[in-house]
Amino acid sequence: MTPPPTAAGAPHDPGHPRRPGRAGEPDATGDSGDAGEPGRPGDPGVGTLRRVLGRLGVHTMVGRDIVLAAVWAVVTIGFLATLLAAGEFSGASSDIPPAQVVVVIVLAVVQYAPLALRRVRPVTVLLLIAVLQAALLTVLPTGLALWTAAPVVAAYTVATLRPTRTVVTAVLAAVGIAVIGAAIGASGVVKDQLGAPHGFGDVGAVVEALALVASAVLINGVSAAVGSWVALRRAHDRDARARAAESLEHQATLTRAAVAAERTRMARELHDVAAHHLTGLVVQAGAAERLVDADPDRAKESLRSVRAQGRETLDALRSIVGILRETGEGPTGTVPVPGLGDVGDLVDSARASGAVVEVTVDGALPTLAPLADVTAYRTVQEALVNARRHAPGAPVVLELWATPGSLLIVVENDRPGSGGPRSMPGYGLVGMRERAVLVGGTLDAGDDGAGRWRVRLELPVEAADGVGGSGSGSAACSAPASRSAGGADPFATADPGANTDSGANTGSGANTDSGANTDPAATAGPPAGSAPASRPDAGDPEPPTDGRQR
Repeated sequence: MTPPPTAAGAPHDPGHPRRPGRAGEPDATGDSGDAGEPGRPGDPGVGTLRRVLGRLGVHTMVGRDIVLAAVWAVVTIGFLATLLAAGEFSGASSDIPPAQVVVVIVLAVVQYAPLALRRVRPVTVLLLIAVLQAALLTVLPTGLALWTAAPVVAAYTVATLRPTRTVVTAVLAAVGIAVIGAAIGASGVVKDQLGAPHGFGDVGAVVEALALVASAVLINGVSAAVGSWVALRRAHDRDARARAAESLEHQATLTRAAVAAERTRMARELHDVAAHHLTGLVVQAGAAERLVDADPDRAKESLRSVRAQGRETLDALRSIVGILRETGEGPTGTVPVPGLGDVGDLVDSARASGAVVEVTVDGALPTLAPLADVTAYRTVQEALVNARRHAPGAPVVLELWATPGSLLIVVENDRPGSGGPRSMPGYGLVGMRERAVLVGGTLDAGDDGAGRWRVRLELPVEAADGVGGSGSGSAACSAPASRSAGGADPFATADPGANTDSGANTGSGANTDSGANTDPAATAGPPAGSAPASRPDAGDPEPPTDGRQR
């Protein structure tokens, strides 16, 4: 006689994936969050069933399990009714009493009641169903092996919600209970109470009991194995989703950091370009305003300088905007990057604005890495701009000290008086410090204790770097010079009126074109026969610190 479908006909259980430590516990909503839930990876059929139950007003975990248990109970009743109608319910017995039929149907249907709590107390439900199934085995007609879907669903649920050790223990306990029920059924004690026939005799009863035990092992074992496989698959899916989410978060963090770094870099570049040129514009415009009546010719000259600096500012801003608007599609142009070799242009620009800039270069300037080269240039640029902005008219001293392992740049000027207008604080010093840190250098800015403002930048020089022009052409400032030695100013301009340092433009042609000097020996030291640049503190690698004595 054909029993009802078991493992193949069992509903797909949307049991919650095992969670470490508290596997299968319902969440705050009363749902254990099984994999078939819409919006989560899982069985599409379970998701459809959930949506249907949701439209019927069933939203909780227990509510869904009650509905499923009721459906399976109705299916089992229909199956048993079909057996009765076909005359197959008696098994190998010629006739069975009505009391036995009623008891079998009741014990088969009542097994589905505990399934309402299968995901709340899965082990308890499995053992309770095992007891009911064992009771059913004690009263089954001889030759009828009747197993409902309840043990299948219960064993599957335990395997999806509980650790492996608990699953094995629960399944063995369920099989043991089934063995007891099969033994009692083979003895015929309960059947005698109901007046039911035995059918096969003693040997046949033992064989039937062994077959029922084998069925119990197979049904519980296979169901638990399938549940364990599903739990492992869900755990793997959870881990994969967690790793994917972690990877996305890591990528988002890297993106945010890159965007922040790029914003900082853009802010530094915009500040350095705008502050340098706009400060010159303000100074020249102020000079033109003062001279417009007293000296119209000089006022016109200042206005022409304003116009020229305005064009330079516009070109610089256009180059930055062009870089920002590049999409990476097709070839893009390159923008020249200033470096240590362009410091002479900064000095010329400052002197053209009326500033008094004295320059000292001690030693042959080394070749710097590209980023360090830009850092040196921007630091000198910002220091000269700050001197013009905060201490207009005060002499500025620029010193470059080259040693085998480092390049020291010092810019000093007198502190502004207390009676002048105070400028709004900016981000220049912050940008200089950030640039120095990026290249492994150090920057100090503040009062030197003698009433002067000092900016001191020390950049490391790689041992493999040669001596000579920097990335932008350091040959412009490679000739050693010292005011104390009476040497020439390496940043002197061709216009005597633009340089207030007497005798400082004897070598003007050397500093305006980074490629003007093609002789490598020109960058290695002073010309033959000339005295090398002297430092008053020879033997001391650091420049004087009093801000005045040199």
